[in-house]
Amino acid sequence: MFRKYFLILILVTTLLFSGCGADLSQIDVPEASVVYDINGRPIKGLAEENRISIGFEEIPDSFKAAIIAIEDKNFYQHHGVDISGILRAFILNIKAGKITAGGSTITQQTAKNLFLSNERTLIRKTKELFYALELERSLSKDEILTMYCNTIYFGHGAYGVEVAARTFFNKNARDLTAEESALLAGLPNAPSLYDPYINPEQAKVRQGLVLQRMVEEGYISQQDRETIYSRDLEYQQADYVLGEAPYFIAMVRDYLSDKYGERMVYQGGMKIYTTLDLEMQKAANQAYQKGMEAREAEVQAALVALDTSNGQVRALIGGRNFASSTYNRVFSERQPGSTFKPFMYSLAVEWGLTEAYMMKCEPVEFELPNGDTYEPTDYGDEKYHWQEFTLKEALMISDNVIAVRVNDMLGPQHVADHAEKFGFEDIQPILSLPLGSKEVTPLDMAAAYSVFAHQGIYSKPIYILKVVDQYGEVLEENHTTQRQVVSPENAYIVTDMLKGVMEPGGTGANLQATVERTAAGKTGTTDDFNDAWFVGYTPQLCCAVWVGYDQGRNVNLVGSVAAGPIWANFIRDASIGLPDVDFERPAKVNLMNVCLDTGLISSESCPRSIRMAFIEGTEPEEICYYHSFNLDWLLGDDDTP
Repeated sequence: MFRKYFLILILVTTLLFSGCGADLSQIDVPEASVVYDINGRPIKGLAEENRISIGFEEIPDSFKAAIIAIEDKNFYQHHGVDISGILRAFILNIKAGKITAGGSTITQQTAKNLFLSNERTLIRKTKELFYALELERSLSKDEILTMYCNTIYFGHGAYGVEVAARTFFNKNARDLTAEESALLAGLPNAPSLYDPYINPEQAKVRQGLVLQRMVEEGYISQQDRETIYSRDLEYQQADYVLGEAPYFIAMVRDYLSDKYGERMVYQGGMKIYTTLDLEMQKAANQAYQKGMEAREAEVQAALVALDTSNGQVRALIGGRNFASSTYNRVFSERQPGSTFKPFMYSLAVEWGLTEAYMMKCEPVEFELPNGDTYEPTDYGDEKYHWQEFTLKEALMISDNVIAVRVNDMLGPQHVADHAEKFGFEDIQPILSLPLGSKEVTPLDMAAAYSVFAHQGIYSKPIYILKVVDQYGEVLEENHTTQRQVVSPENAYIVTDMLKGVMEPGGTGANLQATVERTAAGKTGTTDDFNDAWFVGYTPQLCCAVWVGYDQGRNVNLVGSVAAGPIWANFIRDASIGLPDVDFERPAKVNLMNVCLDTGLISSESCPRSIRMAFIEGTEPEEICYYHSFNLDWLLGDDDTP
């Protein structure tokens, strides 16, 4: 340590008196990276708004005084390097036996921000001293201080005091109060430690230290300090700083920061081309706001929409208020309720069952491996329907008993293995699996349902297409990864069953009038009413919506009421401009009207019939005999002698 400081002192002395230097008259201030949507439009949140340079006069005197007092009290006296500061730090570090204090001036920190990395080496420190001296030769003190205030990092992606003021206090820098200036001046030392949103107590302590330094340097009196420190601080982030898609931007930012480093993201001038569609995101925001306005403040919701053809994320909302909670619930694992049933029915179709296959909803008891028994029941006051249903109607009305019976028939292990083809992992083969025992994320569900919309092809979700550095070099380029999960025929038949959910009698029938176009989907509600879901799609767009509490409290709402309207309003508005087309029917699939009471070809006499899809050769061969003839006399209702 002695040797290190001795070498630095020699270098400083040499540079101070050598007069050597380079011309830094043309200084490139770091540029924030810009995130673009799928159509090349900048997305607010990580674009040019994340760095707003302001002039010396726009920086409040209270902030100038606070930052000089806490960071470099001799700023206007030294020539870029404060020898006394270095010696003072040297002595403090020797006493502590470790690095506890630094001797960097504001000029040195500005030089580091502009020209160097954060590596802690002697070579980097030497370069920092050199550039600091050159800045002092090229610029005035006010210009250096202005540049410093425009480039320091305050946390939450805020570089510069103007963005920091908007990020933490929803105001311009020129309007900062003395207490707000002192708070902000304390953040650059350790933005994460003093983050007022996460650690308000630590931030307050740091603010007190800044104010005390201001007293010591004569900027304020001790009485002023006590008055300023006693004032309450109200933290609020400006709407435009959050942008139209704050959870999406945060997802992009976190990925890029992990891979390239924060400084590259916020100061490297990268161009990030994403899959988000701003118009669809606006539709999502409006649908979300409308669907949640009547819910109490603690109720949360997540929405994610994918392009069915390639898995690209088109819209994403991870929570109700990004400023108060940055947790992205699109990645939160929750029980999906009955929205998991289609994956089991897909295996049933693969194994030869048809939409017209009949099964009865009645009491049934299963013996579990541990010796216990399991009796599935249906939702509502009546535990059983006490009648036979076709598989299509069973899914339409979300019959639980029949779903469990089909799962038992196919074998839970086979169903679990089949479901994992849709992108899920570690599924336990239990009888209640189709009722939503496996916790999943909204993103998982949107990707899985997209398989049915896109001819049985699974597309791994992606949200970044290309990243380019400030010099135009492509740093990475991403393409859709796809695989065939089920046959096009299988996907179409399950889609046909899910279209029934939107028809009269289906659990999502109330949503069709809002959607106003061809769509398929499924409601989901957990047994304890903790989670409400709707997952559905058109030929072009798949969207998953979850509503519930973060802590798993009873939301006391069903999927069709809580999540369904958000989904329906989004699909309608996001699909404006997209053609209203039906799902592409494979050549080997035939359509037929079937009687829902018998599972046979319907006749004009059948009171309840619906169109069903069949793989060629699996269609019912008989016309519904029950309704084709007048059989009342067999039941004793005919008065004819």
